[in-house]
Amino acid sequence: DTLKKSYDEFVQNQTPQNIAITLPDGKVVEAQSWRTTPYEVARGISQGLADNTVVAKVNGELWDLDRPFEGDAELKLLKFDDPEGQYVFWHSSAHILGEAMERHYGGCLCYGPPVENGFYYDMHLEGRQVSPNDFPQIEDISKKIVKEKQPFERLEMKKEDLLKMFEYNEFKKRILNEKVT
Repeated sequence: DTLKKSYDEFVQNQTPQNIAITLPDGKVVEAQSWRTTPYEVARGISQGLADNTVVAKVNGELWDLDRPFEGDAELKLLKFDDPEGQYVFWHSSAHILGEAMERHYGGCLCYGPPVENGFYYDMHLEGRQVSPNDFPQIEDISKKIVKEKQPFERLEMKKEDLLKMFEYNEFKKRILNEKVT
């Protein structure tokens, strides 16, 4: 929360500049750096487009819909029918599943990446295992989480901060130590 607050303050302290956002059809939309988001551009085209967009691609890089532009950009809006849109949707879905499993079982989440045509989450449970009888409860909890409309917030962090944040979870610490430089 402290790091997110610091990042949000950083963004708010940036001086907005007029920028140009170029859409795939060549149309240029005027915007402001550090203020205008891809979602706002999509909504300016149509609310239906905004509601059906999963993620943006800004200058070729996947970009959260609520993350403000930093300068002139080429924008592509990706829906679920795009493979990268599916990947992001399933990644987010894995987080929802992981939270539902933590609420239901406790335990430590291990791995939860999206995979081709879906997603999963592994969890370490001491002396217990998941059975198909648990699926309705996990699904109900997942639906409650979705109804809470929790924001998905992206925050780039230093490895040291991530290790501190996940100090309670030996599996996350191992992943961070093995895969994050």
